[in-house]
Amino acid sequence: MHDEVAPGRGGARHARLVARFQAALLALSVLSCAFVAIELASLRHWKSAEQIVPWIVLGVLVCSALIVVVDRSRIAITQARLVALCAAPAALFGVYEHVSANLDTGVLNHKYAWSELLGWEHLWLASTGAVGGTPATAPLVLALAGVLLGLATVGMTTDTARDDLAQNPGVDVSRVRT
Repeated sequence: MHDEVAPGRGGARHARLVARFQAALLALSVLSCAFVAIELASLRHWKSAEQIVPWIVLGVLVCSALIVVVDRSRIAITQARLVALCAAPAALFGVYEHVSANLDTGVLNHKYAWSELLGWEHLWLASTGAVGGTPATAPLVLALAGVLLGLATVGMTTDTARDDLAQNPGVDVSRVRT
């Protein structure tokens, strides 16, 4: 409705708002990676090859986000989207590993008659954390960081990067690479 009253003024305002949301989503992605790294470090989550996987995913997610911040070229945006897609399978692998570890230790839990329970009950107890010591859904935070990174690139083009810089009088737009 505002665009109908002043047809020429809504575009720049809309572009600034979108750029702010993109920056906020990028920041949330990087912050979630930082907090997951702190949590993993406090748990000393590096004792086996499988436990290194989230560290690699976190590093790639952060590097990918920083590449998009520094260079909004088409290749930078594309790589961020690919990295975001790769975070989901890594997170699902983590969920599988955590549930599997909980299943292995479920027999040690004296609260349940483990041998008398059905298979789906074993899976339910391991998935909900009722048995075992690993949080089954914690790895999904990697997928969240990937989704945030992917959402930050929605609508991001090399043209919008140039337009955002053109509105800042302190930046020489002729030197911006696209």
